[in-house]
Amino acid sequence: MKSVVESLQSAIRFPLVLCWTGVTWAVRLAFWPMTWLSESLDRKWRRGIVRVWGWGFTRIIGIKVTVEGPLPKPPYYLVSNHLSYLDIFLLSSVLGCTFVARGDLKHWPVVGWLTRSLHVLFIDREQRKDAVRVNDQIAHTLAQQDGLVVFAESRISTGLAVEPFKSALIQPAIDNKLPIHYVTISYKTRPTAPPASRIIGWWRPEPFFYHVRRMLRYPGSSVTIHFGAEPVAGTNRKEMAATLHDAVAKAYVPWPP
Repeated sequence: MKSVVESLQSAIRFPLVLCWTGVTWAVRLAFWPMTWLSESLDRKWRRGIVRVWGWGFTRIIGIKVTVEGPLPKPPYYLVSNHLSYLDIFLLSSVLGCTFVARGDLKHWPVVGWLTRSLHVLFIDREQRKDAVRVNDQIAHTLAQQDGLVVFAESRISTGLAVEPFKSALIQPAIDNKLPIHYVTISYKTRPTAPPASRIIGWWRPEPFFYHVRRMLRYPGSSVTIHFGAEPVAGTNRKEMAATLHDAVAKAYVPWPP
């Protein structure tokens, strides 16, 4: 009986997610010509659409969101730990922000086009010199009064702890004299469901849509998004990366393996 209920939940939620995405991105397409008139205005509309889409997404899949601490106001540079692709949807629902994402994402079917339309920046983590190109794009994003999120671990972690932060992409914030905000994301599943490491975490080598369908089988989860009280300022990116890591790790609630 339990497996039947789980299958039904997945069968209902998956098409709902697709429908909700289709509706909100139809609105995005309707305002696409705004890009030719004003990039700043287009980014403003994009922030609103992303927040609405994220709001609906979290409710369809049954995630209860708790937000702690003050939200940064754009333009801002924000670093976060990284546990799942859900991090992107959740932060989008709260902030309407854009992101620095892994380079191969822009080539994914459908997902790639959606992310490109949202001014997401892509970086090739295998090419160290690519950080120079992305830093120029980060500076442009901040100049457009947008909010940018960087997953400073540079990859999805196992969730056992917050991994060391990479410092290469911090330089644009220093150059623009912007203090760096930070946020900690922690997930928890319901007592009757498997632990978050199995449902939410996507660090294992498994296909994206397989993980999504498996996650949607369960009754939902909760997430705490904890924003730091004060941003971190400085001129040395390595020292700032270490300080930001310690602040994020202090608020993080690890999940069992």
